[in-house]
Amino acid sequence: MVIREQRFRRLLLTTLVFFCAAGCVRREGRNSDCKWPPERAARAATTRHLSEDAEFAEDLAIRYSDMHHGLRTPYFVSGEDYASNRDRCMAELFGEIAKQHNVPIERVYGSLGQNRAYVDLAINLPFALLYCRGWLPGATMILFLSLAFSVAFIMVGDIWARIAETYRVGNDHMSYRADRLLWARHLTALFWAAFVTFLLMAAEVARRMFGKDSRLETRSMRPTFKKAERPGRAGLNL
Repeated sequence: MVIREQRFRRLLLTTLVFFCAAGCVRREGRNSDCKWPPERAARAATTRHLSEDAEFAEDLAIRYSDMHHGLRTPYFVSGEDYASNRDRCMAELFGEIAKQHNVPIERVYGSLGQNRAYVDLAINLPFALLYCRGWLPGATMILFLSLAFSVAFIMVGDIWARIAETYRVGNDHMSYRADRLLWARHLTALFWAAFVTFLLMAAEVARRMFGKDSRLETRSMRPTFKKAERPGRAGLNL
């Protein structure tokens, strides 16, 4: 049991380190003035790098619109005005990225929100590990519990992903970016995955419990068989 706990802690720590290394949005050069900060070192215009730049530009555009056209500012006019200024700023920043890397601006737009496999895995793997350890062995009303746990899994997982993504991008205002999270894109599939996982784990627990009971019953019957056999053996020896 102790070895299992140590292995689980080691695995959880590994996933947390993986989350930190999976690609947090860059911190240096942040501003709310819709200005693209130049990179310290030139980097190749790979799909992953363009996706990182586009995500950073998107964050800068949201920061700009929050500061100069946000609901809690004296400059707020309407939601449409907020969105149009955010999109205008983002278009300008995307143009700077395209110019810097000598690529079409359409490629920068197309890279936004792509290459999230590592990010989604790093964010949701620790929660999945905790969920798999949190089931109730031998519980009654398995169907009800599986539905309840699946709903809780979806709700808490979505909250966890939003908190983790907020930390990753370094901005409390997720805006429409929350729609790109794994939970928003695959809500139904994740619910049924949690539902089936709970049922399979409950079935495995039942199998182990029944197997243990049958082994105990077999062990308890062995001394009776031996006592019944001894008189016969003694008679044969005579």
